[in-house]
Amino acid sequence: MKSPLSQLQEMAPTKRSLRAHLRHVEKTALRHAHKFIIQRISSLRASRRHAIGWLFLVAALVGLSLWQGDFSSKFYTAQIPAEGGIYTEGALGNLDNINPILASSPAERSASRLLFAQLLRYDDKGDLVGELADSWRPEQDGKAYVITLRQGAKWQDGQPINADDVVFTFDLIKNADTRSPLYNSWRNIVVEKVSDNSVRFTLPSPYSAFPNSLALGMLPKHTLKDIKPAELRTSDYNLRPSVASGPFVFEELNTIVPQSHELLRLKANSLYLLGRPKLDGFHLHAYKDSEDMVRGYRSQEVASLSDVTSDQLRDLPSGSYIETDSPLFNGVYAFLNNSSEALGNVKVRQALQYATDLPGLLKPYGTRVRALNGPLLPGQLGYRQDVQQPALDLNKAKALLDQAGWVVGPDGVRQKDGHKLLLRLATTSTGDFPAIAEALMNQWQKVGVSFDSELVKAEDIQQNVIVPRSYDILLYEIALDRDPDVFAYWHSSQANERGLNLSQYKSSKVDEVLDTARTRLDPGQRDAKYRVFAQQWINDAPAIALYRTTLAYVQNKNVVSFNSQPLVSQADRYFNVRYWAAGKSDDRPTR
Repeated sequence: MKSPLSQLQEMAPTKRSLRAHLRHVEKTALRHAHKFIIQRISSLRASRRHAIGWLFLVAALVGLSLWQGDFSSKFYTAQIPAEGGIYTEGALGNLDNINPILASSPAERSASRLLFAQLLRYDDKGDLVGELADSWRPEQDGKAYVITLRQGAKWQDGQPINADDVVFTFDLIKNADTRSPLYNSWRNIVVEKVSDNSVRFTLPSPYSAFPNSLALGMLPKHTLKDIKPAELRTSDYNLRPSVASGPFVFEELNTIVPQSHELLRLKANSLYLLGRPKLDGFHLHAYKDSEDMVRGYRSQEVASLSDVTSDQLRDLPSGSYIETDSPLFNGVYAFLNNSSEALGNVKVRQALQYATDLPGLLKPYGTRVRALNGPLLPGQLGYRQDVQQPALDLNKAKALLDQAGWVVGPDGVRQKDGHKLLLRLATTSTGDFPAIAEALMNQWQKVGVSFDSELVKAEDIQQNVIVPRSYDILLYEIALDRDPDVFAYWHSSQANERGLNLSQYKSSKVDEVLDTARTRLDPGQRDAKYRVFAQQWINDAPAIALYRTTLAYVQNKNVVSFNSQPLVSQADRYFNVRYWAAGKSDDRPTR
């Protein structure tokens, strides 16, 4: 038997062999790991780079295809308003007279425009186009006009719309018993039937702007012929017109509580001569109070609001609406009373021109107002961008006041012959007028003019301020219309208590130009005349042009109405109401 020592000695070489074997296995494992794992991982990394490159290329091709489809889709698809549904709109004012020859409030004019087709209407550019009238032409060098009606036009009861209806409508206007606000404009015009579908209007003298007067809804003779003119205002027809001809027809009129506003429900007129609207109906909510109108939008009672003020916009939920600001053919002016002692001097009026910082005045109002620089609007004949009021120049303003004899007194206020240069400024107490008046007075005080100011309710300003001409400066808005005929505002014959010459401006040169321009039919001749007028007006400074107002229209993001474009009046927003939608529009192929 071997001893333990001998056994240990025999085992020693075996341990050395084991260590050698383990080193061999380790080297073999490392070689195989490098060959089969590390090298393949490197190959995989290289392959992955190629794979990722291909993936990026495929993604780019897919994205390009999608973009190309989206970009090119506009060439073969169009947004078509979704058909059906009820459009809801809020407007201010009462609904006492929906009749087009009696309507006065914004809500009444809106309702009238939806219900009654007009002889002529304004399109999206503010140009006259036919609605009931197929054509119109002047005769006798503009002293007469003949309109021809469209064939096939019908009232909602199926009766034809013809010349008898047109003559009947204007005979009502010309009858003093009807008490139409249009009476003075039409009382001296002869309206006669030429044939079943044509009517002649004969004027006292040639008048090139006359066709604009034909943008008026017509009334059905067969429905109203037995109502006496004196009883028309109290007729139920004024609130519930049983027969109409516009894009919508009457359904019902209700009073809604607790706000006590009125809801006029209209339904689409399938006999409308230009085609049935896409909508099934139109609900016009007439609010007496602007707070109630905003509340109606916030509660989703209405989907849109017409003629929203800056204050009302601040009360609407942020991000809940789309605002459209459409410039109106209206202008706000500071009318300078030429018959007042101080403003009778042209140098004082010119000084106020130079002391007016128009950009600074209008900056707080953003796109809600558009600056004016003269008596005419962009888009009217005679308007030129280079013919405009002078820019702010306080040194020039001060020099003109010095030349007029008004020197600066110890208190900084100018005086002459012991009297301070104190002017009375009047305006309405509504909207932006108070703030504009305050800003103007602050600007003019920098050249030494002092003021007394008066804020008057809109319903009182005509009788209490305008008729008696109890102001030196009147901040006021006037309707200028699409045609540049501004005879009523600047001709000396209108400088009386019932006239609209609010500046009491008298210029023989301007009178001659305005007289001639309104009697010419040739646009080129009229354009030249109104250019002369605009330049003379700026030289004489009978007023200071401030800004052109806009119709601020608010709607939620789910309805379709109109885009921003010039509007002759607020109700002309309905020029494309046939295509309005109460829901989102769809993309559909055009071929």
